[in-house]
Amino acid sequence: MKEPRRHDNAAAVHGPVGGNTTRPPEPWLDYGHLLLGITAAIRADDCSAVFIVGDSGLGASSLLAQLGSVFREDLAIVPIHGSPSLTSVPYGVLAPYLAHLSVSDISSRVAVLRALWDYLEGVRIGTGPALLLVDDAHYLDDATCAMLTELVQAEWAKIVAACVPRPGVPEPLLRLWHEGTAEWFDLEPLTAEQAHELCEALLGGIVLNGTSHGFWIEAGGNTLLLKTLVREAESSGTLVQRHGVWLKTAATPVHTVKLEAVVKLQLMRISAAGRDALNLIALAEPVDESLINAVVGETAVQELLEQHLIQPAGQGMATLRLVNPVYGEVLRSIVPAAQSLQLHRQLISRMDVLEDNPDSLLRMVTWSLDCGSDVPDRLLIRAAVLAAKLQQSETALRMAAAVQETQWQAIAQAVMARSYFNLGRRDEAAAVLAQATLGGDTGPSQIVSGSLLHAVTRAAVGQSAALILTDAGVLREWGEQLPGLHGQQTPAAKAAVPIAVTLMELVAGSLEGDYERMGAGLERVLLQIGSVEGPSSVLFKALALSLESERLCALGAAIQGRLLAIEAAALAQPPENDVFFLPEFIAARHVMCALAAGDWGEAQEFLDRYYESSGVAMASFGGAAYLLLGYVAIRQGKTGDALPLLTAGLEALRDSDPQNLFGLCAAMAFYAAAGTGLPEADRFRADFKARGQHGMHLLEAQASNFFEAALELLKGDGSGVEALHLNADEAAKEDATFLELHALELALGLGDTSRLDRFCETAAATEGNWAQALAEYGRALKFGGADRYFSAGEKLHAASVYHLAAKAYGLALGASDRSRTKELTAAARAGLARCNEELGHGGEESQHESVLPKLTKREWDIVNLAVRGLSDRQIADTLLISVRTVEGHLYRCYSKLGITGRDALAGAAAAARGPSEPG
Repeated sequence: MKEPRRHDNAAAVHGPVGGNTTRPPEPWLDYGHLLLGITAAIRADDCSAVFIVGDSGLGASSLLAQLGSVFREDLAIVPIHGSPSLTSVPYGVLAPYLAHLSVSDISSRVAVLRALWDYLEGVRIGTGPALLLVDDAHYLDDATCAMLTELVQAEWAKIVAACVPRPGVPEPLLRLWHEGTAEWFDLEPLTAEQAHELCEALLGGIVLNGTSHGFWIEAGGNTLLLKTLVREAESSGTLVQRHGVWLKTAATPVHTVKLEAVVKLQLMRISAAGRDALNLIALAEPVDESLINAVVGETAVQELLEQHLIQPAGQGMATLRLVNPVYGEVLRSIVPAAQSLQLHRQLISRMDVLEDNPDSLLRMVTWSLDCGSDVPDRLLIRAAVLAAKLQQSETALRMAAAVQETQWQAIAQAVMARSYFNLGRRDEAAAVLAQATLGGDTGPSQIVSGSLLHAVTRAAVGQSAALILTDAGVLREWGEQLPGLHGQQTPAAKAAVPIAVTLMELVAGSLEGDYERMGAGLERVLLQIGSVEGPSSVLFKALALSLESERLCALGAAIQGRLLAIEAAALAQPPENDVFFLPEFIAARHVMCALAAGDWGEAQEFLDRYYESSGVAMASFGGAAYLLLGYVAIRQGKTGDALPLLTAGLEALRDSDPQNLFGLCAAMAFYAAAGTGLPEADRFRADFKARGQHGMHLLEAQASNFFEAALELLKGDGSGVEALHLNADEAAKEDATFLELHALELALGLGDTSRLDRFCETAAATEGNWAQALAEYGRALKFGGADRYFSAGEKLHAASVYHLAAKAYGLALGASDRSRTKELTAAARAGLARCNEELGHGGEESQHESVLPKLTKREWDIVNLAVRGLSDRQIADTLLISVRTVEGHLYRCYSKLGITGRDALAGAAAAARGPSEPG
């Protein structure tokens, strides 16, 4: 008897589905390896049954439909649908195939068996068995299960049965598994990547990662729920397509009767006690398991666990939550208000609000507000900050508006400004910030810290440096009057005021690019911070280090700047500081330093870690992720890859732009589109002009450079190159070496070599692989020579600057000086081929016809044997050819590879070997 096997397809349940430009017909999901595995099992002689087990909504019905399509030409397909209403009716689900039987015959097993045999004989294709596709097999009655098992054992049919884990495969069918004639496949929830592919397949076109990620989280990986959510959002207008990119325009979900029906259908198997327990958990989640057990009983809780409707909340605590958020949202919307209030009163006095658990805090504060209960301002502020970070902006506004105590008003205003900003309502964000005033019942240290964080918030929402400098002047005047304010002055407050004022001026300097003067102020602040005690000192140090990291990056010391940004991020801040854009303030400088240094992998890894660890909603940094990938693609010369990334990033940044990246993204998109001659260039140009530039000068200067370079690509009249020269001169006045190099590099890429000496000097003085590779390239252009060009190509390729590396290798191949040996020629050809492959030009003819030396299969056979050390005679004997033939082939191979003998054969062959060549 064959050993039964169980297949865990968690990683391969759903194959690739992205990239469709039109909506696919139902069934809409390709099951990839899982479908192949089940198909192979059905075709196997020793397999008579396949069980597909997974929770409702994971796509078993769609999978059965695909199997029907696969086997339609080979086997007679007999669909059978289990139903809860027919569970107690013998042979009820077989009624379509027993219509000619009388009522008395239906009670006869033999009569039913004969009728089924007649039906199968009538539909059979050839001599093969029928294929029974049974959906919701857990609803089958015992008589039907026994009958289907008998059909399978008699080899009249094979069966594919889909069911949920509990109650699972019916016992009669399960015998086939124990006998070793069945295969078992588990369906698992979608991964985030699979959910993204699914969304693109459903919608046709690019879907923002943040949008698909939100659907995935809300649906808990459930395929049916995710599909329903997508269609619901589309029909309600909260999911729209802009310029080919799908994104959600509202954070608050809009749920319809259809979604409620889907959820109710999936919850219909639970008992009344289980439903009461589910409602309670939905209202209070995450909630202590012992408390739920005490209120509704352990049996009801265990039922929900077995049905996979709830799960432990994790984080080392004995708490419970629903398996996906959409269950909770729908259940909370249909629980009557009176019942919700009654449950709240019943529970709130018996449970602790887990302030360190974001989910617990948000749920309990929201529930309390819904019930009209009082919530301490301290908890309101904590919850409002969390809601703002998680892009639950409407909830954050509601909580911040409920704050009463004066001491929390500054943070409440910041929450409201942040929330309005997240919703794209910049004018309202600015109006809230304008209402902020010093004084009141707030202590001196809170006023100082609040003023500084207020400046950071102004910078984040794109307000001018002049407003920040005005606020700095107000704080300075307040500090001078401090001794008269109720005797509150302390040595710490006296020391903190001038430091905070200086830091506010430095934030303004960051917007203006005043890097030369910033140096002295930052040096002074970093020396004075030790005189300040308490949380303010941590805030001061984090901001000072971040600003210094930005300054060093602009000055060409990006590697040093990145270390300071890492140090700033490691400083523990009070949770309420998060809402003032402080984490993003630090993270943006870390990423910019990594990009400036050419450490592009580090920039991507950091952003990925930031999503996972900071608690900031992906939506708030989704645009930044696309911009980062587009930035790297442009630096690598992959403008074709960059444009769709930047287009997606631009649409994300229209709605959420916490570091004012829109201008840079629009300028790079304009540059990429202009370089490829696409009509979208005019739209990107208008986007850049309409939004203006407001933000960190380090980013805005690069945006200006890309914009001028794009204009030159369109006009070709030299005005763009002249503007880049002016930008380089302005950067040089501030010793901003990196920004100077950025402008000169774009000018050089446009064919301008008038400042080649300056380009070489600036690149050499800038830290990082990218700049040092450019320096080598500049020297090669200046002095010439095949060996210099080749060396530059090697450095540029190592730095992933593939387009310039390809140019350098091409120049090496075209050089006619003595340094161009056959070995160098072969290596340069191989390098050019690698670059072409990276740039997607592998199938195109280059100016050098032999990008990869064209060796025949026989020549490769001889080369491979020679590399292994075989003599000419041994090669001849192995291949059954003459020694003279071997010698002739080797001679031609040496010529093709650009070498003179066997000593260089191994290296040249390795460099020339293509992906399809024999190893």
